Amino acid sequence: MPKFNVKPNYIPVSRDFIENKMPSANGAYVKVYLTSLLLGYDGVEMSTSGMSRLLGLLESDIVNALEYWNEKGALKYDGGNVLFDGASPLAGRDTADTTETEQEEEEPKPPARDIAAEMTENKALADLCAIAAEILERPLKKRDMETLYWFYDELELSPEVITLLLEYCVSKDKRGMSFIEKTAIKWHKNGITTLGAADDFIRGEKDSESYIGAMKRLFNFGDRKLSKSEEDTFNKWRAEYGMDEDMVSLAYEYSLDAIHQLSFPYIDKILKRWKELGITTVEAAKKDHDDFKNGKKNISSFGDSGMSDEEIEKIIREKM
Repeated sequence: MPKFNVKPNYIPVSRDFIENKMPSANGAYVKVYLTSLLLGYDGVEMSTSGMSRLLGLLESDIVNALEYWNEKGALKYDGGNVLFDGASPLAGRDTADTTETEQEEEEPKPPARDIAAEMTENKALADLCAIAAEILERPLKKRDMETLYWFYDELELSPEVITLLLEYCVSKDKRGMSFIEKTAIKWHKNGITTLGAADDFIRGEKDSESYIGAMKRLFNFGDRKLSKSEEDTFNKWRAEYGMDEDMVSLAYEYSLDAIHQLSFPYIDKILKRWKELGITTVEAAKKDHDDFKNGKKNISSFGDSGMSDEEIEKIIREKM
């Protein structure tokens, strides 16, 4: 049985597509549509990554374009196959005999806001999408692009701050947009909306993590998870008291000499006293300790550190 084929050197595009659908789309999406139409006519299989290389576009742009045309009814795309059927713009239409009423009914509605198109048309945001795809190590979906635009438009985060946000989340091995969105909202709520503020926050968190790691090693906690009380105490010593690891280590040593056991409240009182006296170095702390031990300072030198008289007297007995 003979097989009949026609391969024209042109591809028909419907008037409906040109008049009603194409004007509201960006140029990249039109390129994807026409290329898809050509591949459909020739029955050629091509992956979205292949189309990306062919057209010089991001793979995420290819996927977003196909999803866009699917929503517009110009083709059918299920995440895998692309289908042009009789209901698509391939069928075309003859408007010569339509009545005035029919023409009024077929007038296109004002196009809905196309966030993905805005992202690709704005160079700064288009660059952000390209960088985001690299950071997240995956093509961006339309929903991803809409979320990034929301960070930019509603939360008023600059592309540079959004880039830092993405890098921060990935550093925690979190690439899901849900986690990223929650983090963006938290940043906005806490006033982390500028590059400087984001840098300070990330640097401060790294310092805190480093400090807590040092405390866990000092107190031989191993890999166990800290309680909230322990974590709050360590952060207080670092941020409020300004005491580094060496100062905490010395306070720990003095507390063991005094009560022969680990006591965070006891260490806290020593560190708080040093803070109130403006003692910030090991040398100054040791001199203060020696002066106290040699009787050059009395009980009143403890000020309002919160220590009870019994605790102070015990230190005196141990050290004299």
